[in-house]
Amino acid sequence: MSERGGKRRRGWRAVVDRVAAGAQNALEIARMGRLTEPYRAEFDVRHQERRYRLRRYKGQRVQNAADRPILLVPPLMVTSEVYDIAEDISAVVALLRSGVDVWLCDFGEPETIEGGMERTLDDHVGAVIDAVRRVREITGEDVHLAGYSQGGMFCYQAAAYLRSEGLASVITFGSPVDIHRNVPGVVDGVAAQMIEGLQKVLDKPLAELEGLPGFLTSTGFKLLSVRKEAAQLVDFVTKLHDRQALEKRESRRRFLGGEGFVAWPGSALRTFIDEFIVHNRMLSGGFVIEGRTVTLADIQCPILYFVGERDDIAKASSVRAVQRAGVDAELFEVALPAGHFGLVVGSQALSRTWPTVIQWIRWREHHGPKPELLREEPAVKPGMEPEDVAFEDFDFDYELVLDAVGGTLTSLWNRLGHAFEDAGDALQDLRYQVPRLRELEQLGPDSRVSMGKALADRAASHPDQTFFMHRGRAFTYREADGRVSAIVRGLWKEGVRPGDRVAVIMGPRPSYLSAVAALNRLGAVALLIRPEASVRELRRALALGEASALITDPERAAAARTVTKLKVLVLGGGPDRRLAIDGVVDMESIDPAGVELPTDFVPDAGTAQDLSMVLFTPARRAQGDLRTAQITNGRWAFSALGAAAACTLSPDDTVYAALPLHHAAGILVTVGGALVGGARLALADEVGTGGGGFPARLDDAMEPFWSEVRRYGATVVFYAGEMCRSLTLAPFSPRDATNPVRLFAGSGMRPRVWRELTSRFETGVLEFYASTEINAILANASGAKVGSVGRPLPGSAEMAICRYDFATGALERDGGGFLIPVGTGEPGVLVARLEPAMQLDDPERVVTDAFGKGDRAFVTGDVLRKDADGDHFFIGRLSEVFLADAVPVSVRVLEDALDTLDEVALPVVFLGRMEGEEAVVPVAYVAVRDDATLDPDRVAEAFAELPVSAWPRAIREVELAAIPLTDGYRPIKARLDDLPVPRPGSWVLEGSTYRTEVRSVVPRPLDAE
Repeated sequence: MSERGGKRRRGWRAVVDRVAAGAQNALEIARMGRLTEPYRAEFDVRHQERRYRLRRYKGQRVQNAADRPILLVPPLMVTSEVYDIAEDISAVVALLRSGVDVWLCDFGEPETIEGGMERTLDDHVGAVIDAVRRVREITGEDVHLAGYSQGGMFCYQAAAYLRSEGLASVITFGSPVDIHRNVPGVVDGVAAQMIEGLQKVLDKPLAELEGLPGFLTSTGFKLLSVRKEAAQLVDFVTKLHDRQALEKRESRRRFLGGEGFVAWPGSALRTFIDEFIVHNRMLSGGFVIEGRTVTLADIQCPILYFVGERDDIAKASSVRAVQRAGVDAELFEVALPAGHFGLVVGSQALSRTWPTVIQWIRWREHHGPKPELLREEPAVKPGMEPEDVAFEDFDFDYELVLDAVGGTLTSLWNRLGHAFEDAGDALQDLRYQVPRLRELEQLGPDSRVSMGKALADRAASHPDQTFFMHRGRAFTYREADGRVSAIVRGLWKEGVRPGDRVAVIMGPRPSYLSAVAALNRLGAVALLIRPEASVRELRRALALGEASALITDPERAAAARTVTKLKVLVLGGGPDRRLAIDGVVDMESIDPAGVELPTDFVPDAGTAQDLSMVLFTPARRAQGDLRTAQITNGRWAFSALGAAAACTLSPDDTVYAALPLHHAAGILVTVGGALVGGARLALADEVGTGGGGFPARLDDAMEPFWSEVRRYGATVVFYAGEMCRSLTLAPFSPRDATNPVRLFAGSGMRPRVWRELTSRFETGVLEFYASTEINAILANASGAKVGSVGRPLPGSAEMAICRYDFATGALERDGGGFLIPVGTGEPGVLVARLEPAMQLDDPERVVTDAFGKGDRAFVTGDVLRKDADGDHFFIGRLSEVFLADAVPVSVRVLEDALDTLDEVALPVVFLGRMEGEEAVVPVAYVAVRDDATLDPDRVAEAFAELPVSAWPRAIREVELAAIPLTDGYRPIKARLDDLPVPRPGSWVLEGSTYRTEVRSVVPRPLDAE
């Protein structure tokens, strides 16, 4: 036999042996499904309940081991064995061998557990919270909470809910915080519209889905490309003869083949999509866990987050967004050249991820140095280990995602992808705003519209969505509507009937909204009186409003009882609180089920022309009476729809309500806009109670405000007057730009505050003008022109700026007896045409034959001008305009001039009389910033563009805290003469210079006379 022939026969024998071995192995796999016994590290179950099982892994404690335990959290869709797939790539084994005390929150397989497919997202986060508390109780140590992918999101949420109590740190692996950044090839801001568009298509099938089964999550989660799948199949076939190689890959193969994937319960899936994909509330904050609002800004413990540079499931930018959300945590990043699975499974995870985690635990416990990967510069990316390819390639293929969902969505994505880049914002605006603008224009006197009906409509269409939040708790539309209906029955029992006028005097709380909505639903009229009203003011308001009863809260019940003989109804505090006050009715003790309403009673029957509420404001003069504003259902709806349209409010938004609810901007604009816009309403706590909101004084700390804004994820904040000045006066912070607010909207913001607010906090400003009495609204929707109040909102009353004789104090008329519109840039008084049937409380502010014979117009008393583009600018009230060399000048112009000085904190200019003089002159009171002084020469420079005759005759320097403000954050100029001795003094005008005043001159504001 030749040597060549022997080699040929041995070669054929080897081939035959390989084929035989391959056939044997293939037969065994086909018959048994596997070649080896299932692998699993040993553990004890220390707790078990409906939501999860708490595992504690068995491991030999070693010397110098880390003291603190680590709690591992898996994502949904993937089994807990992702941390323990095979012994040679097991995270659990690696941790145990280093002496770490390893625990795991095991959600199990929902499809095999009774009630498992009914689990909510709250169940999963609640399980993590419970597990943290149990591990801490058992071990006596704070816990390092670690999660992969969505499990890391659970860790963030649980840590925020716990406010880091019981946590040593949070560790995440490929856990996105800004999910919108995961959308491929789409610019920032456009992803939200695309995702929301997809949600609308999927809403119905998702609502009917019990959950995603494990086989589907396996396919959907892997979404391997055909090329990669084929490569792995070829690799498997070529190794079919090598039993040792197959056994080594057995656990990996079976895990990726489907055993590693479990079902995703439908309820949890829907909430996840709505809260964290569509509304992206991991980033903005304000997500709701077990009825409580939470933000990542509540996390105080250190965070170590791992980023996969090849990760297509959780892209690096989406993971790094924790830098914007976790503003109070100490953050540490480790970036690895890995895909999504490669962060936690495979040789790179064993050589880099888990050693870093072990080093991290020891470093945080002062048992070792800082982890090496936190000290070194990014290294050159190493080559891929063959056995890691399956895990590194385990990433999203978005085309396959869309194919799986449906060809129509693929087409939609391709068709709209680039169009959205240019028109996404416009389409979003059109989608929500066109119906509102149409409703504004079609609003007629017989339209059935009201606050109560708006709430009922939302409760019917979106019962389980969050309506409002207060003191960290969240309430759904269903809950809010049910509470209102219960109060209606209680009011009926106590004799309140349609048309009755009932005073409401309460602090900002949920029961305030419920009481006003209940009165509206009943057809009664709510008289909204400020809770700080004096006894005299309260009695006068009750008389003016013709009140038949009074609703108040427990804190004000005793005082209310002493002020009036009317029936006092007490609401708020819940049914369990005790009310030991004689002579009042405890509404919380009434059982609504025991109250029968008449069969002919129709809730929410009010029309636009029906009176809804009455607002009270102090008269302009100090000795004047209260002024009332009659608000019809139509006026409320117009303000609400107008605010929602101008601010482009949508369900993505959370509106922060810091304005008093008895204030027009509070109840009409803030509450109304959020309700009709479908946005969530975050109700600030009462000032001085330790909650958030804007402080009563401009020099108070703003941290409570920002804390609540982040906790609720507030995107829109409504303001009034000088409210936002306190934000710009606060010390600078690196956190200034890391806030969720996209828009500040309101009236009264000065140009300087506007510019500082937008540049410092990276937010927008929408300034508007609104008349309380009639449907006259101007809105600067674009925010392009600083200081402008914009243009008329569709549906507004016809408005015109008319020529006014400031010397005689009368509107000018032409030869035909009609009002004369002003020219471009010319100041005049704004008037608005009245509907024929409309009646006002103040007939002196109504003129006839305004624009035509027999018509009527309302004189607002406000001076405005209009530029060549048609944009309006507010100049001031008529009472604050004076003549300087026969030219009308507003004190607002002087205030804005002073406000250009860096050292000025707040300028207040009023018209008054100097001691011993009769002439009316402007006088300025100026508060300066800390450690600053006011230089008279710089003041003169600020007024250089104005005639000297318009300059303030006197300037007095005062403390910022001493300037009194209304509850609408406007200086109370009538009380400025009561201020203490100024610091360091004051100046009087002589010629065109200011000199130090030697006399103790106290100018008296006209409003104080």
